[in-house]
Amino acid sequence: MNEGILGTVRLISVAIQNIGFAVVVGALLSRQWLARGESIWQERIGRRLIHAIRAASVLSLLASALAFWAHCALMSDSALLDAGPAVRSMIEATAFGRAWSIGALLTLAVAVIAFRCPSGERRIGFGVWIALAGAALARSNSGHSVDTGIFALPAWLDWLHLLAISAWVGLVWVTAYVVMPRLHDAPGDEGRRAASFVQSLSDTSTYALIVLFVTGAYNGLRGVGTPANLWSSAYGEILLIKLALVFVAAALGGHNRFFEMPKLLATLRASSAADALRPLRRFGAVLHVESVILLGVVIAAAVLASSPLPGTT
Repeated sequence: MNEGILGTVRLISVAIQNIGFAVVVGALLSRQWLARGESIWQERIGRRLIHAIRAASVLSLLASALAFWAHCALMSDSALLDAGPAVRSMIEATAFGRAWSIGALLTLAVAVIAFRCPSGERRIGFGVWIALAGAALARSNSGHSVDTGIFALPAWLDWLHLLAISAWVGLVWVTAYVVMPRLHDAPGDEGRRAASFVQSLSDTSTYALIVLFVTGAYNGLRGVGTPANLWSSAYGEILLIKLALVFVAAALGGHNRFFEMPKLLATLRASSAADALRPLRRFGAVLHVESVILLGVVIAAAVLASSPLPGTT
């Protein structure tokens, strides 16, 4: 297997890992909000969300393992199936390998907690949040900030950036493909709870976006070094593509928040989700477009994570 194929395997695996991690974050946040009340409608969505958490955590773990294995094969100039000794050496002798192994163990803990949680349980427990935050911190210390140390500012800002983008992306995807298709099934007296969920989605996405822009600005400037590298390096060009996609997705989210959501909330609070079918469709349509744009953001982030910083090659 040549370097190009190994690089592609690593890139695709990192993207899938990012997708899985984001879905776990989004589904966990959604379950927290849906647990505020008790109804058959909320219970059904809660079951789907726990299934999503289980599948996404396992997918993220497997993709992370494949990405790490491919990275070790690249570093040792060996075939993928022959990279076992390099994997062991990487884990034992490098900070990158140790950070990856800690992150993998914590992601496994998330999956174990999710599978041990009964599908009908309204709350999944605080331990999963600790494991998830730890896994994100380990990932931040196995990327471009690996040489700064675990207590250094770049590592913590990268951690906040990862959590913020995962919350935003995960909420959009989970809401678009798991929750929204079933909001119109909410019984008449559940309209206010459905409205509360939509409001929580929008508020959290807004806060995540603010953190994302602040930390992203710092990470971007630190990564490219000088503004000229935005146009004169491959890393800078990919970063510009990611920024453009983020702005488009943020504009779509802003449209939903300021134009579609007020009509949807008013209808939900006044009647029921069943009567809000038309505004739900408009809100959902924009959300689906935003979810596709965010897929591009995730792929661009995976490319950036696998690309050398300007001046390091």
